[in-house]
Amino acid sequence: MPSASMIFGGTIDLLERSLNLRSAQHRVVSANVANADTPHYKAFEVAVAEELRKERPEAGRVQPVRTHPGHLPVGRSGADRVTLKTVPPPGLDLRADGNTVDLDRAMGSLSENAIQYKASAQFISRKFKGLKNVISGGKP
Repeated sequence: MPSASMIFGGTIDLLERSLNLRSAQHRVVSANVANADTPHYKAFEVAVAEELRKERPEAGRVQPVRTHPGHLPVGRSGADRVTLKTVPPPGLDLRADGNTVDLDRAMGSLSENAIQYKASAQFISRKFKGLKNVISGGKP
């Protein structure tokens, strides 16, 4: 019996990875906002695009390895890991405390991330609805 990954050409695995990465991005950017007033705090973000480029559905499930202390484990099992990168400081930095959090940029990043998370969730939902439709023979 073919798996869902085979039926959809790896799309479900890629969308699952996207949802996990977007969730991690939300947690990291939320931590940045929470630490906006912490002296010497350096803002981070998940390298979502780079992580998704690593995903190759034809090679099956990617098992990243934690190679740097800056990598953040994601998920309950810790098997899914993502790479963090520092956010470049604002062009005109007037802060003397060394904090690199730009609240406007962080809030924009949260909004963009939420939209992309919702889009991935809608795509995966449509994939499962299509599979359900096939299984039921097109009957409601």
